[in-house]
Amino acid sequence: MENPTPSKPLLGADNNALVAILGINLLVVALMGFLKIIYYLNSLPLEDFYSQVFHVFTLSPTMSVTLTKPWTLFTFNWIHDGFWSVFTPMIWFVFFADVLQNNQSNKHLFPIYFYSGLLTGITYIILSAFIILPHPLMGANFSIIAIAASILIICPRYRIFQTIKGGIPVLFMVVLYLVLQAVFLSTAHWSDILLTFIAIGAGVLYGLLLKNGKDLGNWMHNLLHWVNKSASPK
Repeated sequence: MENPTPSKPLLGADNNALVAILGINLLVVALMGFLKIIYYLNSLPLEDFYSQVFHVFTLSPTMSVTLTKPWTLFTFNWIHDGFWSVFTPMIWFVFFADVLQNNQSNKHLFPIYFYSGLLTGITYIILSAFIILPHPLMGANFSIIAIAASILIICPRYRIFQTIKGGIPVLFMVVLYLVLQAVFLSTAHWSDILLTFIAIGAGVLYGLLLKNGKDLGNWMHNLLHWVNKSASPK
């Protein structure tokens, strides 16, 4: 699983999880930006945009509000407030996702993204039942952290830029990324630190289970196969 193979999906392939996840995140940002412009052109307060549209899809710091919007558990990690808030996370996502694709793990990208978002979201909701959290939960950051952490298990000895003196260990890039996250968290609320560890744990656990023959994403693959088969012309 740690050697590059020709089975990496083509850029425009239907099963390219990297392109699909990246595309959805950018599409959502563009849609939210378009709606924000509509509010602005109609001289409506931006506060109304955030309360009536944007935060309809983010996890609320208050559990009672979250319970009225249960879908936010599955939408919050696709929501970003503007292009620049998604730019840097998506660069890291593309890098780490490409590493997994080069190691026959393309089909595991979405499950890791999904499960890590689900676990961090549930943790956030539980915390919000006891304390008022400082901000709504949104963005792909925790899912990307989980994808990076999964590399530590799935392909820790993989090397990038292999034409340069044998390449650079991907482990170095993962550690660098996690250190940068730690620098950011040095001024963050303790709940964000906890969620980061939950995300790391989700990525590591997925990788360990995969190494032991337990594919947590198998039901997703079967469901997608069934949908594609059902939608195909008879």
